[in-house]
Amino acid sequence: MEKHHNELLESIMDVIKAKYSNDVSILFIYGSVVNGTANENSDLDMIFVPKTERGWNLASTFILNGTGNDLWCVNWERLESFANFDDMRVSILANSHLVYYASEEDRERYEKLKRQIAEIQNGPLTPKLIEKANQHLITAKRYYAELCLSNNLSAAGEILFEISDTLCLLNHTFLHFGGKQMLKELSTLNRLPEGFIETFQKVVAVKDDEQTQKACFDLINCVDAFFKTIKNEIILPVSMSHFTGLYEELSSHWNKIRYSCEKGDVLSVFLAASNLQAELNYVQEQTGIHNPDLNFIDYYNPDNLSSFALAANKAEETFVKILKDGNVPIVSFNNVGDVKNMLMNLVDSSSSSG
Repeated sequence: MEKHHNELLESIMDVIKAKYSNDVSILFIYGSVVNGTANENSDLDMIFVPKTERGWNLASTFILNGTGNDLWCVNWERLESFANFDDMRVSILANSHLVYYASEEDRERYEKLKRQIAEIQNGPLTPKLIEKANQHLITAKRYYAELCLSNNLSAAGEILFEISDTLCLLNHTFLHFGGKQMLKELSTLNRLPEGFIETFQKVVAVKDDEQTQKACFDLINCVDAFFKTIKNEIILPVSMSHFTGLYEELSSHWNKIRYSCEKGDVLSVFLAASNLQAELNYVQEQTGIHNPDLNFIDYYNPDNLSSFALAANKAEETFVKILKDGNVPIVSFNNVGDVKNMLMNLVDSSSSSG
């Protein structure tokens, strides 16, 4: 630690002991000063957890001898978000050094969170981590939309961060040095998409908007395919029985499509088909049962709605067959009386089971 870093840290600790001894639980340092990459112009990264409302008053930002510093105040919940990989700035906590604690209980709480990080790193890839990775991938796709719509180059940078977090989560780890050594750290991950490093590098190497968009598209596409491969290895497919009752719910969509096709109502056809296709896509994704006939929206043609209606009918027939093959019952009646009897029996069975 540089002399001026040490002097600043000692001064802050003196203030805590003199003025905030009952208001601060812990103080720790992190970043370049701790990981050995600091230079004379580096700031001292500091975080403290307040014990009282008054403790929040200690939070400060200031410039000292030309270098900006942030005495960052966070609550325990924020640290927990680092420890469980909800906030992927995990290294802030994982690679930190505790310099002050008010009690042994506070110290142990801090150490427990650091152990939690190690347990995730050393443990297996879990469905929870996969879902967290998926959320970062979804965010990357949103930034891609922003990039294409506004040519906002910073969106490409955000894509790199989100993709990085996606891959780190799939490897149940995190970046130790943030953006400083991002590519170097990513290259050491146990599992990466084929050709990832080269694709990643293209994002910052290209020189115009169109090439940037293409590079980001290729990057997201390769990671998306990789994500699906990993997910299928870890998460078992859902049984079709999980979707009992779905066809009964969706049948009105098929009716709406047929009716709208007959009337030539292009907008209603398109919207109903979009909603229905999203449901069928979800079923295929969850069950692993993929059938091209279910992807009926590929045949959408506003100038030939009669042909599109046939494609929708084929999708319905295919979905019904898949349900029957999976022994999933379809509840269908021809008169209101039968519906009433069914509902009456439901009430009776509920009463008897209670």
